[in-house]
Amino acid sequence: MVEQKAYTAGGGKFVAPAQRMSDFVNGKTSASLPACSYLPGTHSINLQEVLPGFVFKRLQTGFKAFGQKMRGYLTNEAQLVGVESRTSSPVKIPRDKETGEHLQVKRLFPCGEGAGYAGGIVSAAMDGERSAEAVVIKYLKSKI
Repeated sequence: MVEQKAYTAGGGKFVAPAQRMSDFVNGKTSASLPACSYLPGTHSINLQEVLPGFVFKRLQTGFKAFGQKMRGYLTNEAQLVGVESRTSSPVKIPRDKETGEHLQVKRLFPCGEGAGYAGGIVSAAMDGERSAEAVVIKYLKSKI
C-alpha cells in the first residue's frame, strides 16, 4: 500500500517521491531537490502523505535525535528518496541446511537477498561468505 502511494505521489513512471531531510523533519514539502543518481528521477512531495503516521513520526524523531549527536547529519543537502517496504526476495530458493547446496541442482549455492536468505547488505554479505565456505568444503577441501 505504501509503495503504491509512493508510485502515485511520484507522478508514475517510477519517478520516486523525495524530500530534503531538514524539510522532512520540519514537516514541509521541499521547494527543490538536490541532484540524485536515481533514474528515472525524483519528485518533491511531503513524505508524510505517503508513510504511515507511526513510521513518519519515528523517522522524524530519530533524524532529529541523531542530528543532535552527529554534527552535519541533519542537513538540507541530504534527501530521502521513495520507499522500499520489502527487504527480501518474495521467493526462497531451496538449499540443503547442511551443505548450502540447492536440493536438486548440484553446484548451485543459492545465497543473499535474491535467493531469499538475507534482508540487507550486511546479511547478504554474511550469507555469501557462508556459501563460499560451503563451496570450499564440498568441492575444494579434498584438493587442498
